[in-house]
Amino acid sequence: MATSVARTSNFQNDTRTRGIHMTIYQAWTERPSVGRDRIFNVHNSDQYREHQLTFGGIGIMDEKAEGADVDYTTPVEGYLQTFTHTVFAKGIRITAEQWGDDLYGIMEDSPAELGMAALATEESTLAGHFNDGFGSSATTPDGQPIFDAAHVREDGVTFQNELSTAASLSTTSLEQCLIDFRDFRSGGGRRLSIKPKCLLIPPDLIFDAQRILNSSQSPEDDTNAVQPINDLGLDLVVWDYLSDTNAFFVMADKKDHNFHLYDRENFTSSDIVDFDSGDVKFKGLFRQSSGVSDPRGAYGSPGA
Repeated sequence: MATSVARTSNFQNDTRTRGIHMTIYQAWTERPSVGRDRIFNVHNSDQYREHQLTFGGIGIMDEKAEGADVDYTTPVEGYLQTFTHTVFAKGIRITAEQWGDDLYGIMEDSPAELGMAALATEESTLAGHFNDGFGSSATTPDGQPIFDAAHVREDGVTFQNELSTAASLSTTSLEQCLIDFRDFRSGGGRRLSIKPKCLLIPPDLIFDAQRILNSSQSPEDDTNAVQPINDLGLDLVVWDYLSDTNAFFVMADKKDHNFHLYDRENFTSSDIVDFDSGDVKFKGLFRQSSGVSDPRGAYGSPGA
């Protein structure tokens, strides 16, 4: 594979030319991390892959008649999810001449791009579990898409974490999500106390979401009816890496859902001068894996 090199011929308006008032490079504020900081449970890993295994519960107890034997049951083994780490890497190579003659520090600042690219790569990868979450390319261990109406519990009973009929974000659709959210159950059928924590949306839905969450009366009609959703204390999380402009999600607190990120190697960078050419080479890489080991605690709709 050919190696890309920053040569003097690559720059028509050469950074060796005097009299340039301003070079616009790395002048924008980077967006803060949402996936790592707000959504995913983050773990350190010291092996090349990690596993998570679910177990079903025993449901509720039976009535026992006087003198009758206790009915014994066995927890059911559930689903195994394997997280295999992936290496993400990129390099920058600059010729000795371009490096030495640069008057504006552009070449010297270029390695910082590797760190910025690493953050954007992670955000894009983590958001991919939501962007692809309604199709077959992103699944949970039961073989269903991450957001689906036919997930299978450990006891074989189906459940949903997607609206039965796809709908765009509205008071009505969000209310149905919150109602369904309360029906998450253990692998034995016992009701779980998983509460919705945040409404996760792409930037395209920010104004609709603000109206829904912050209105004291219904924002969608003129009945002046009470808007009960704003009493539930849902946080609004806007994630610019969500690519579907209609999809929205309701997430539980991190401790109550199973979206996971494993750090095998944190981002590191290194540099070296090539002996033969004198070119300066910079390399950055990190290794991690992410995925969903159980769909409970997350609910979504792809939009109408």
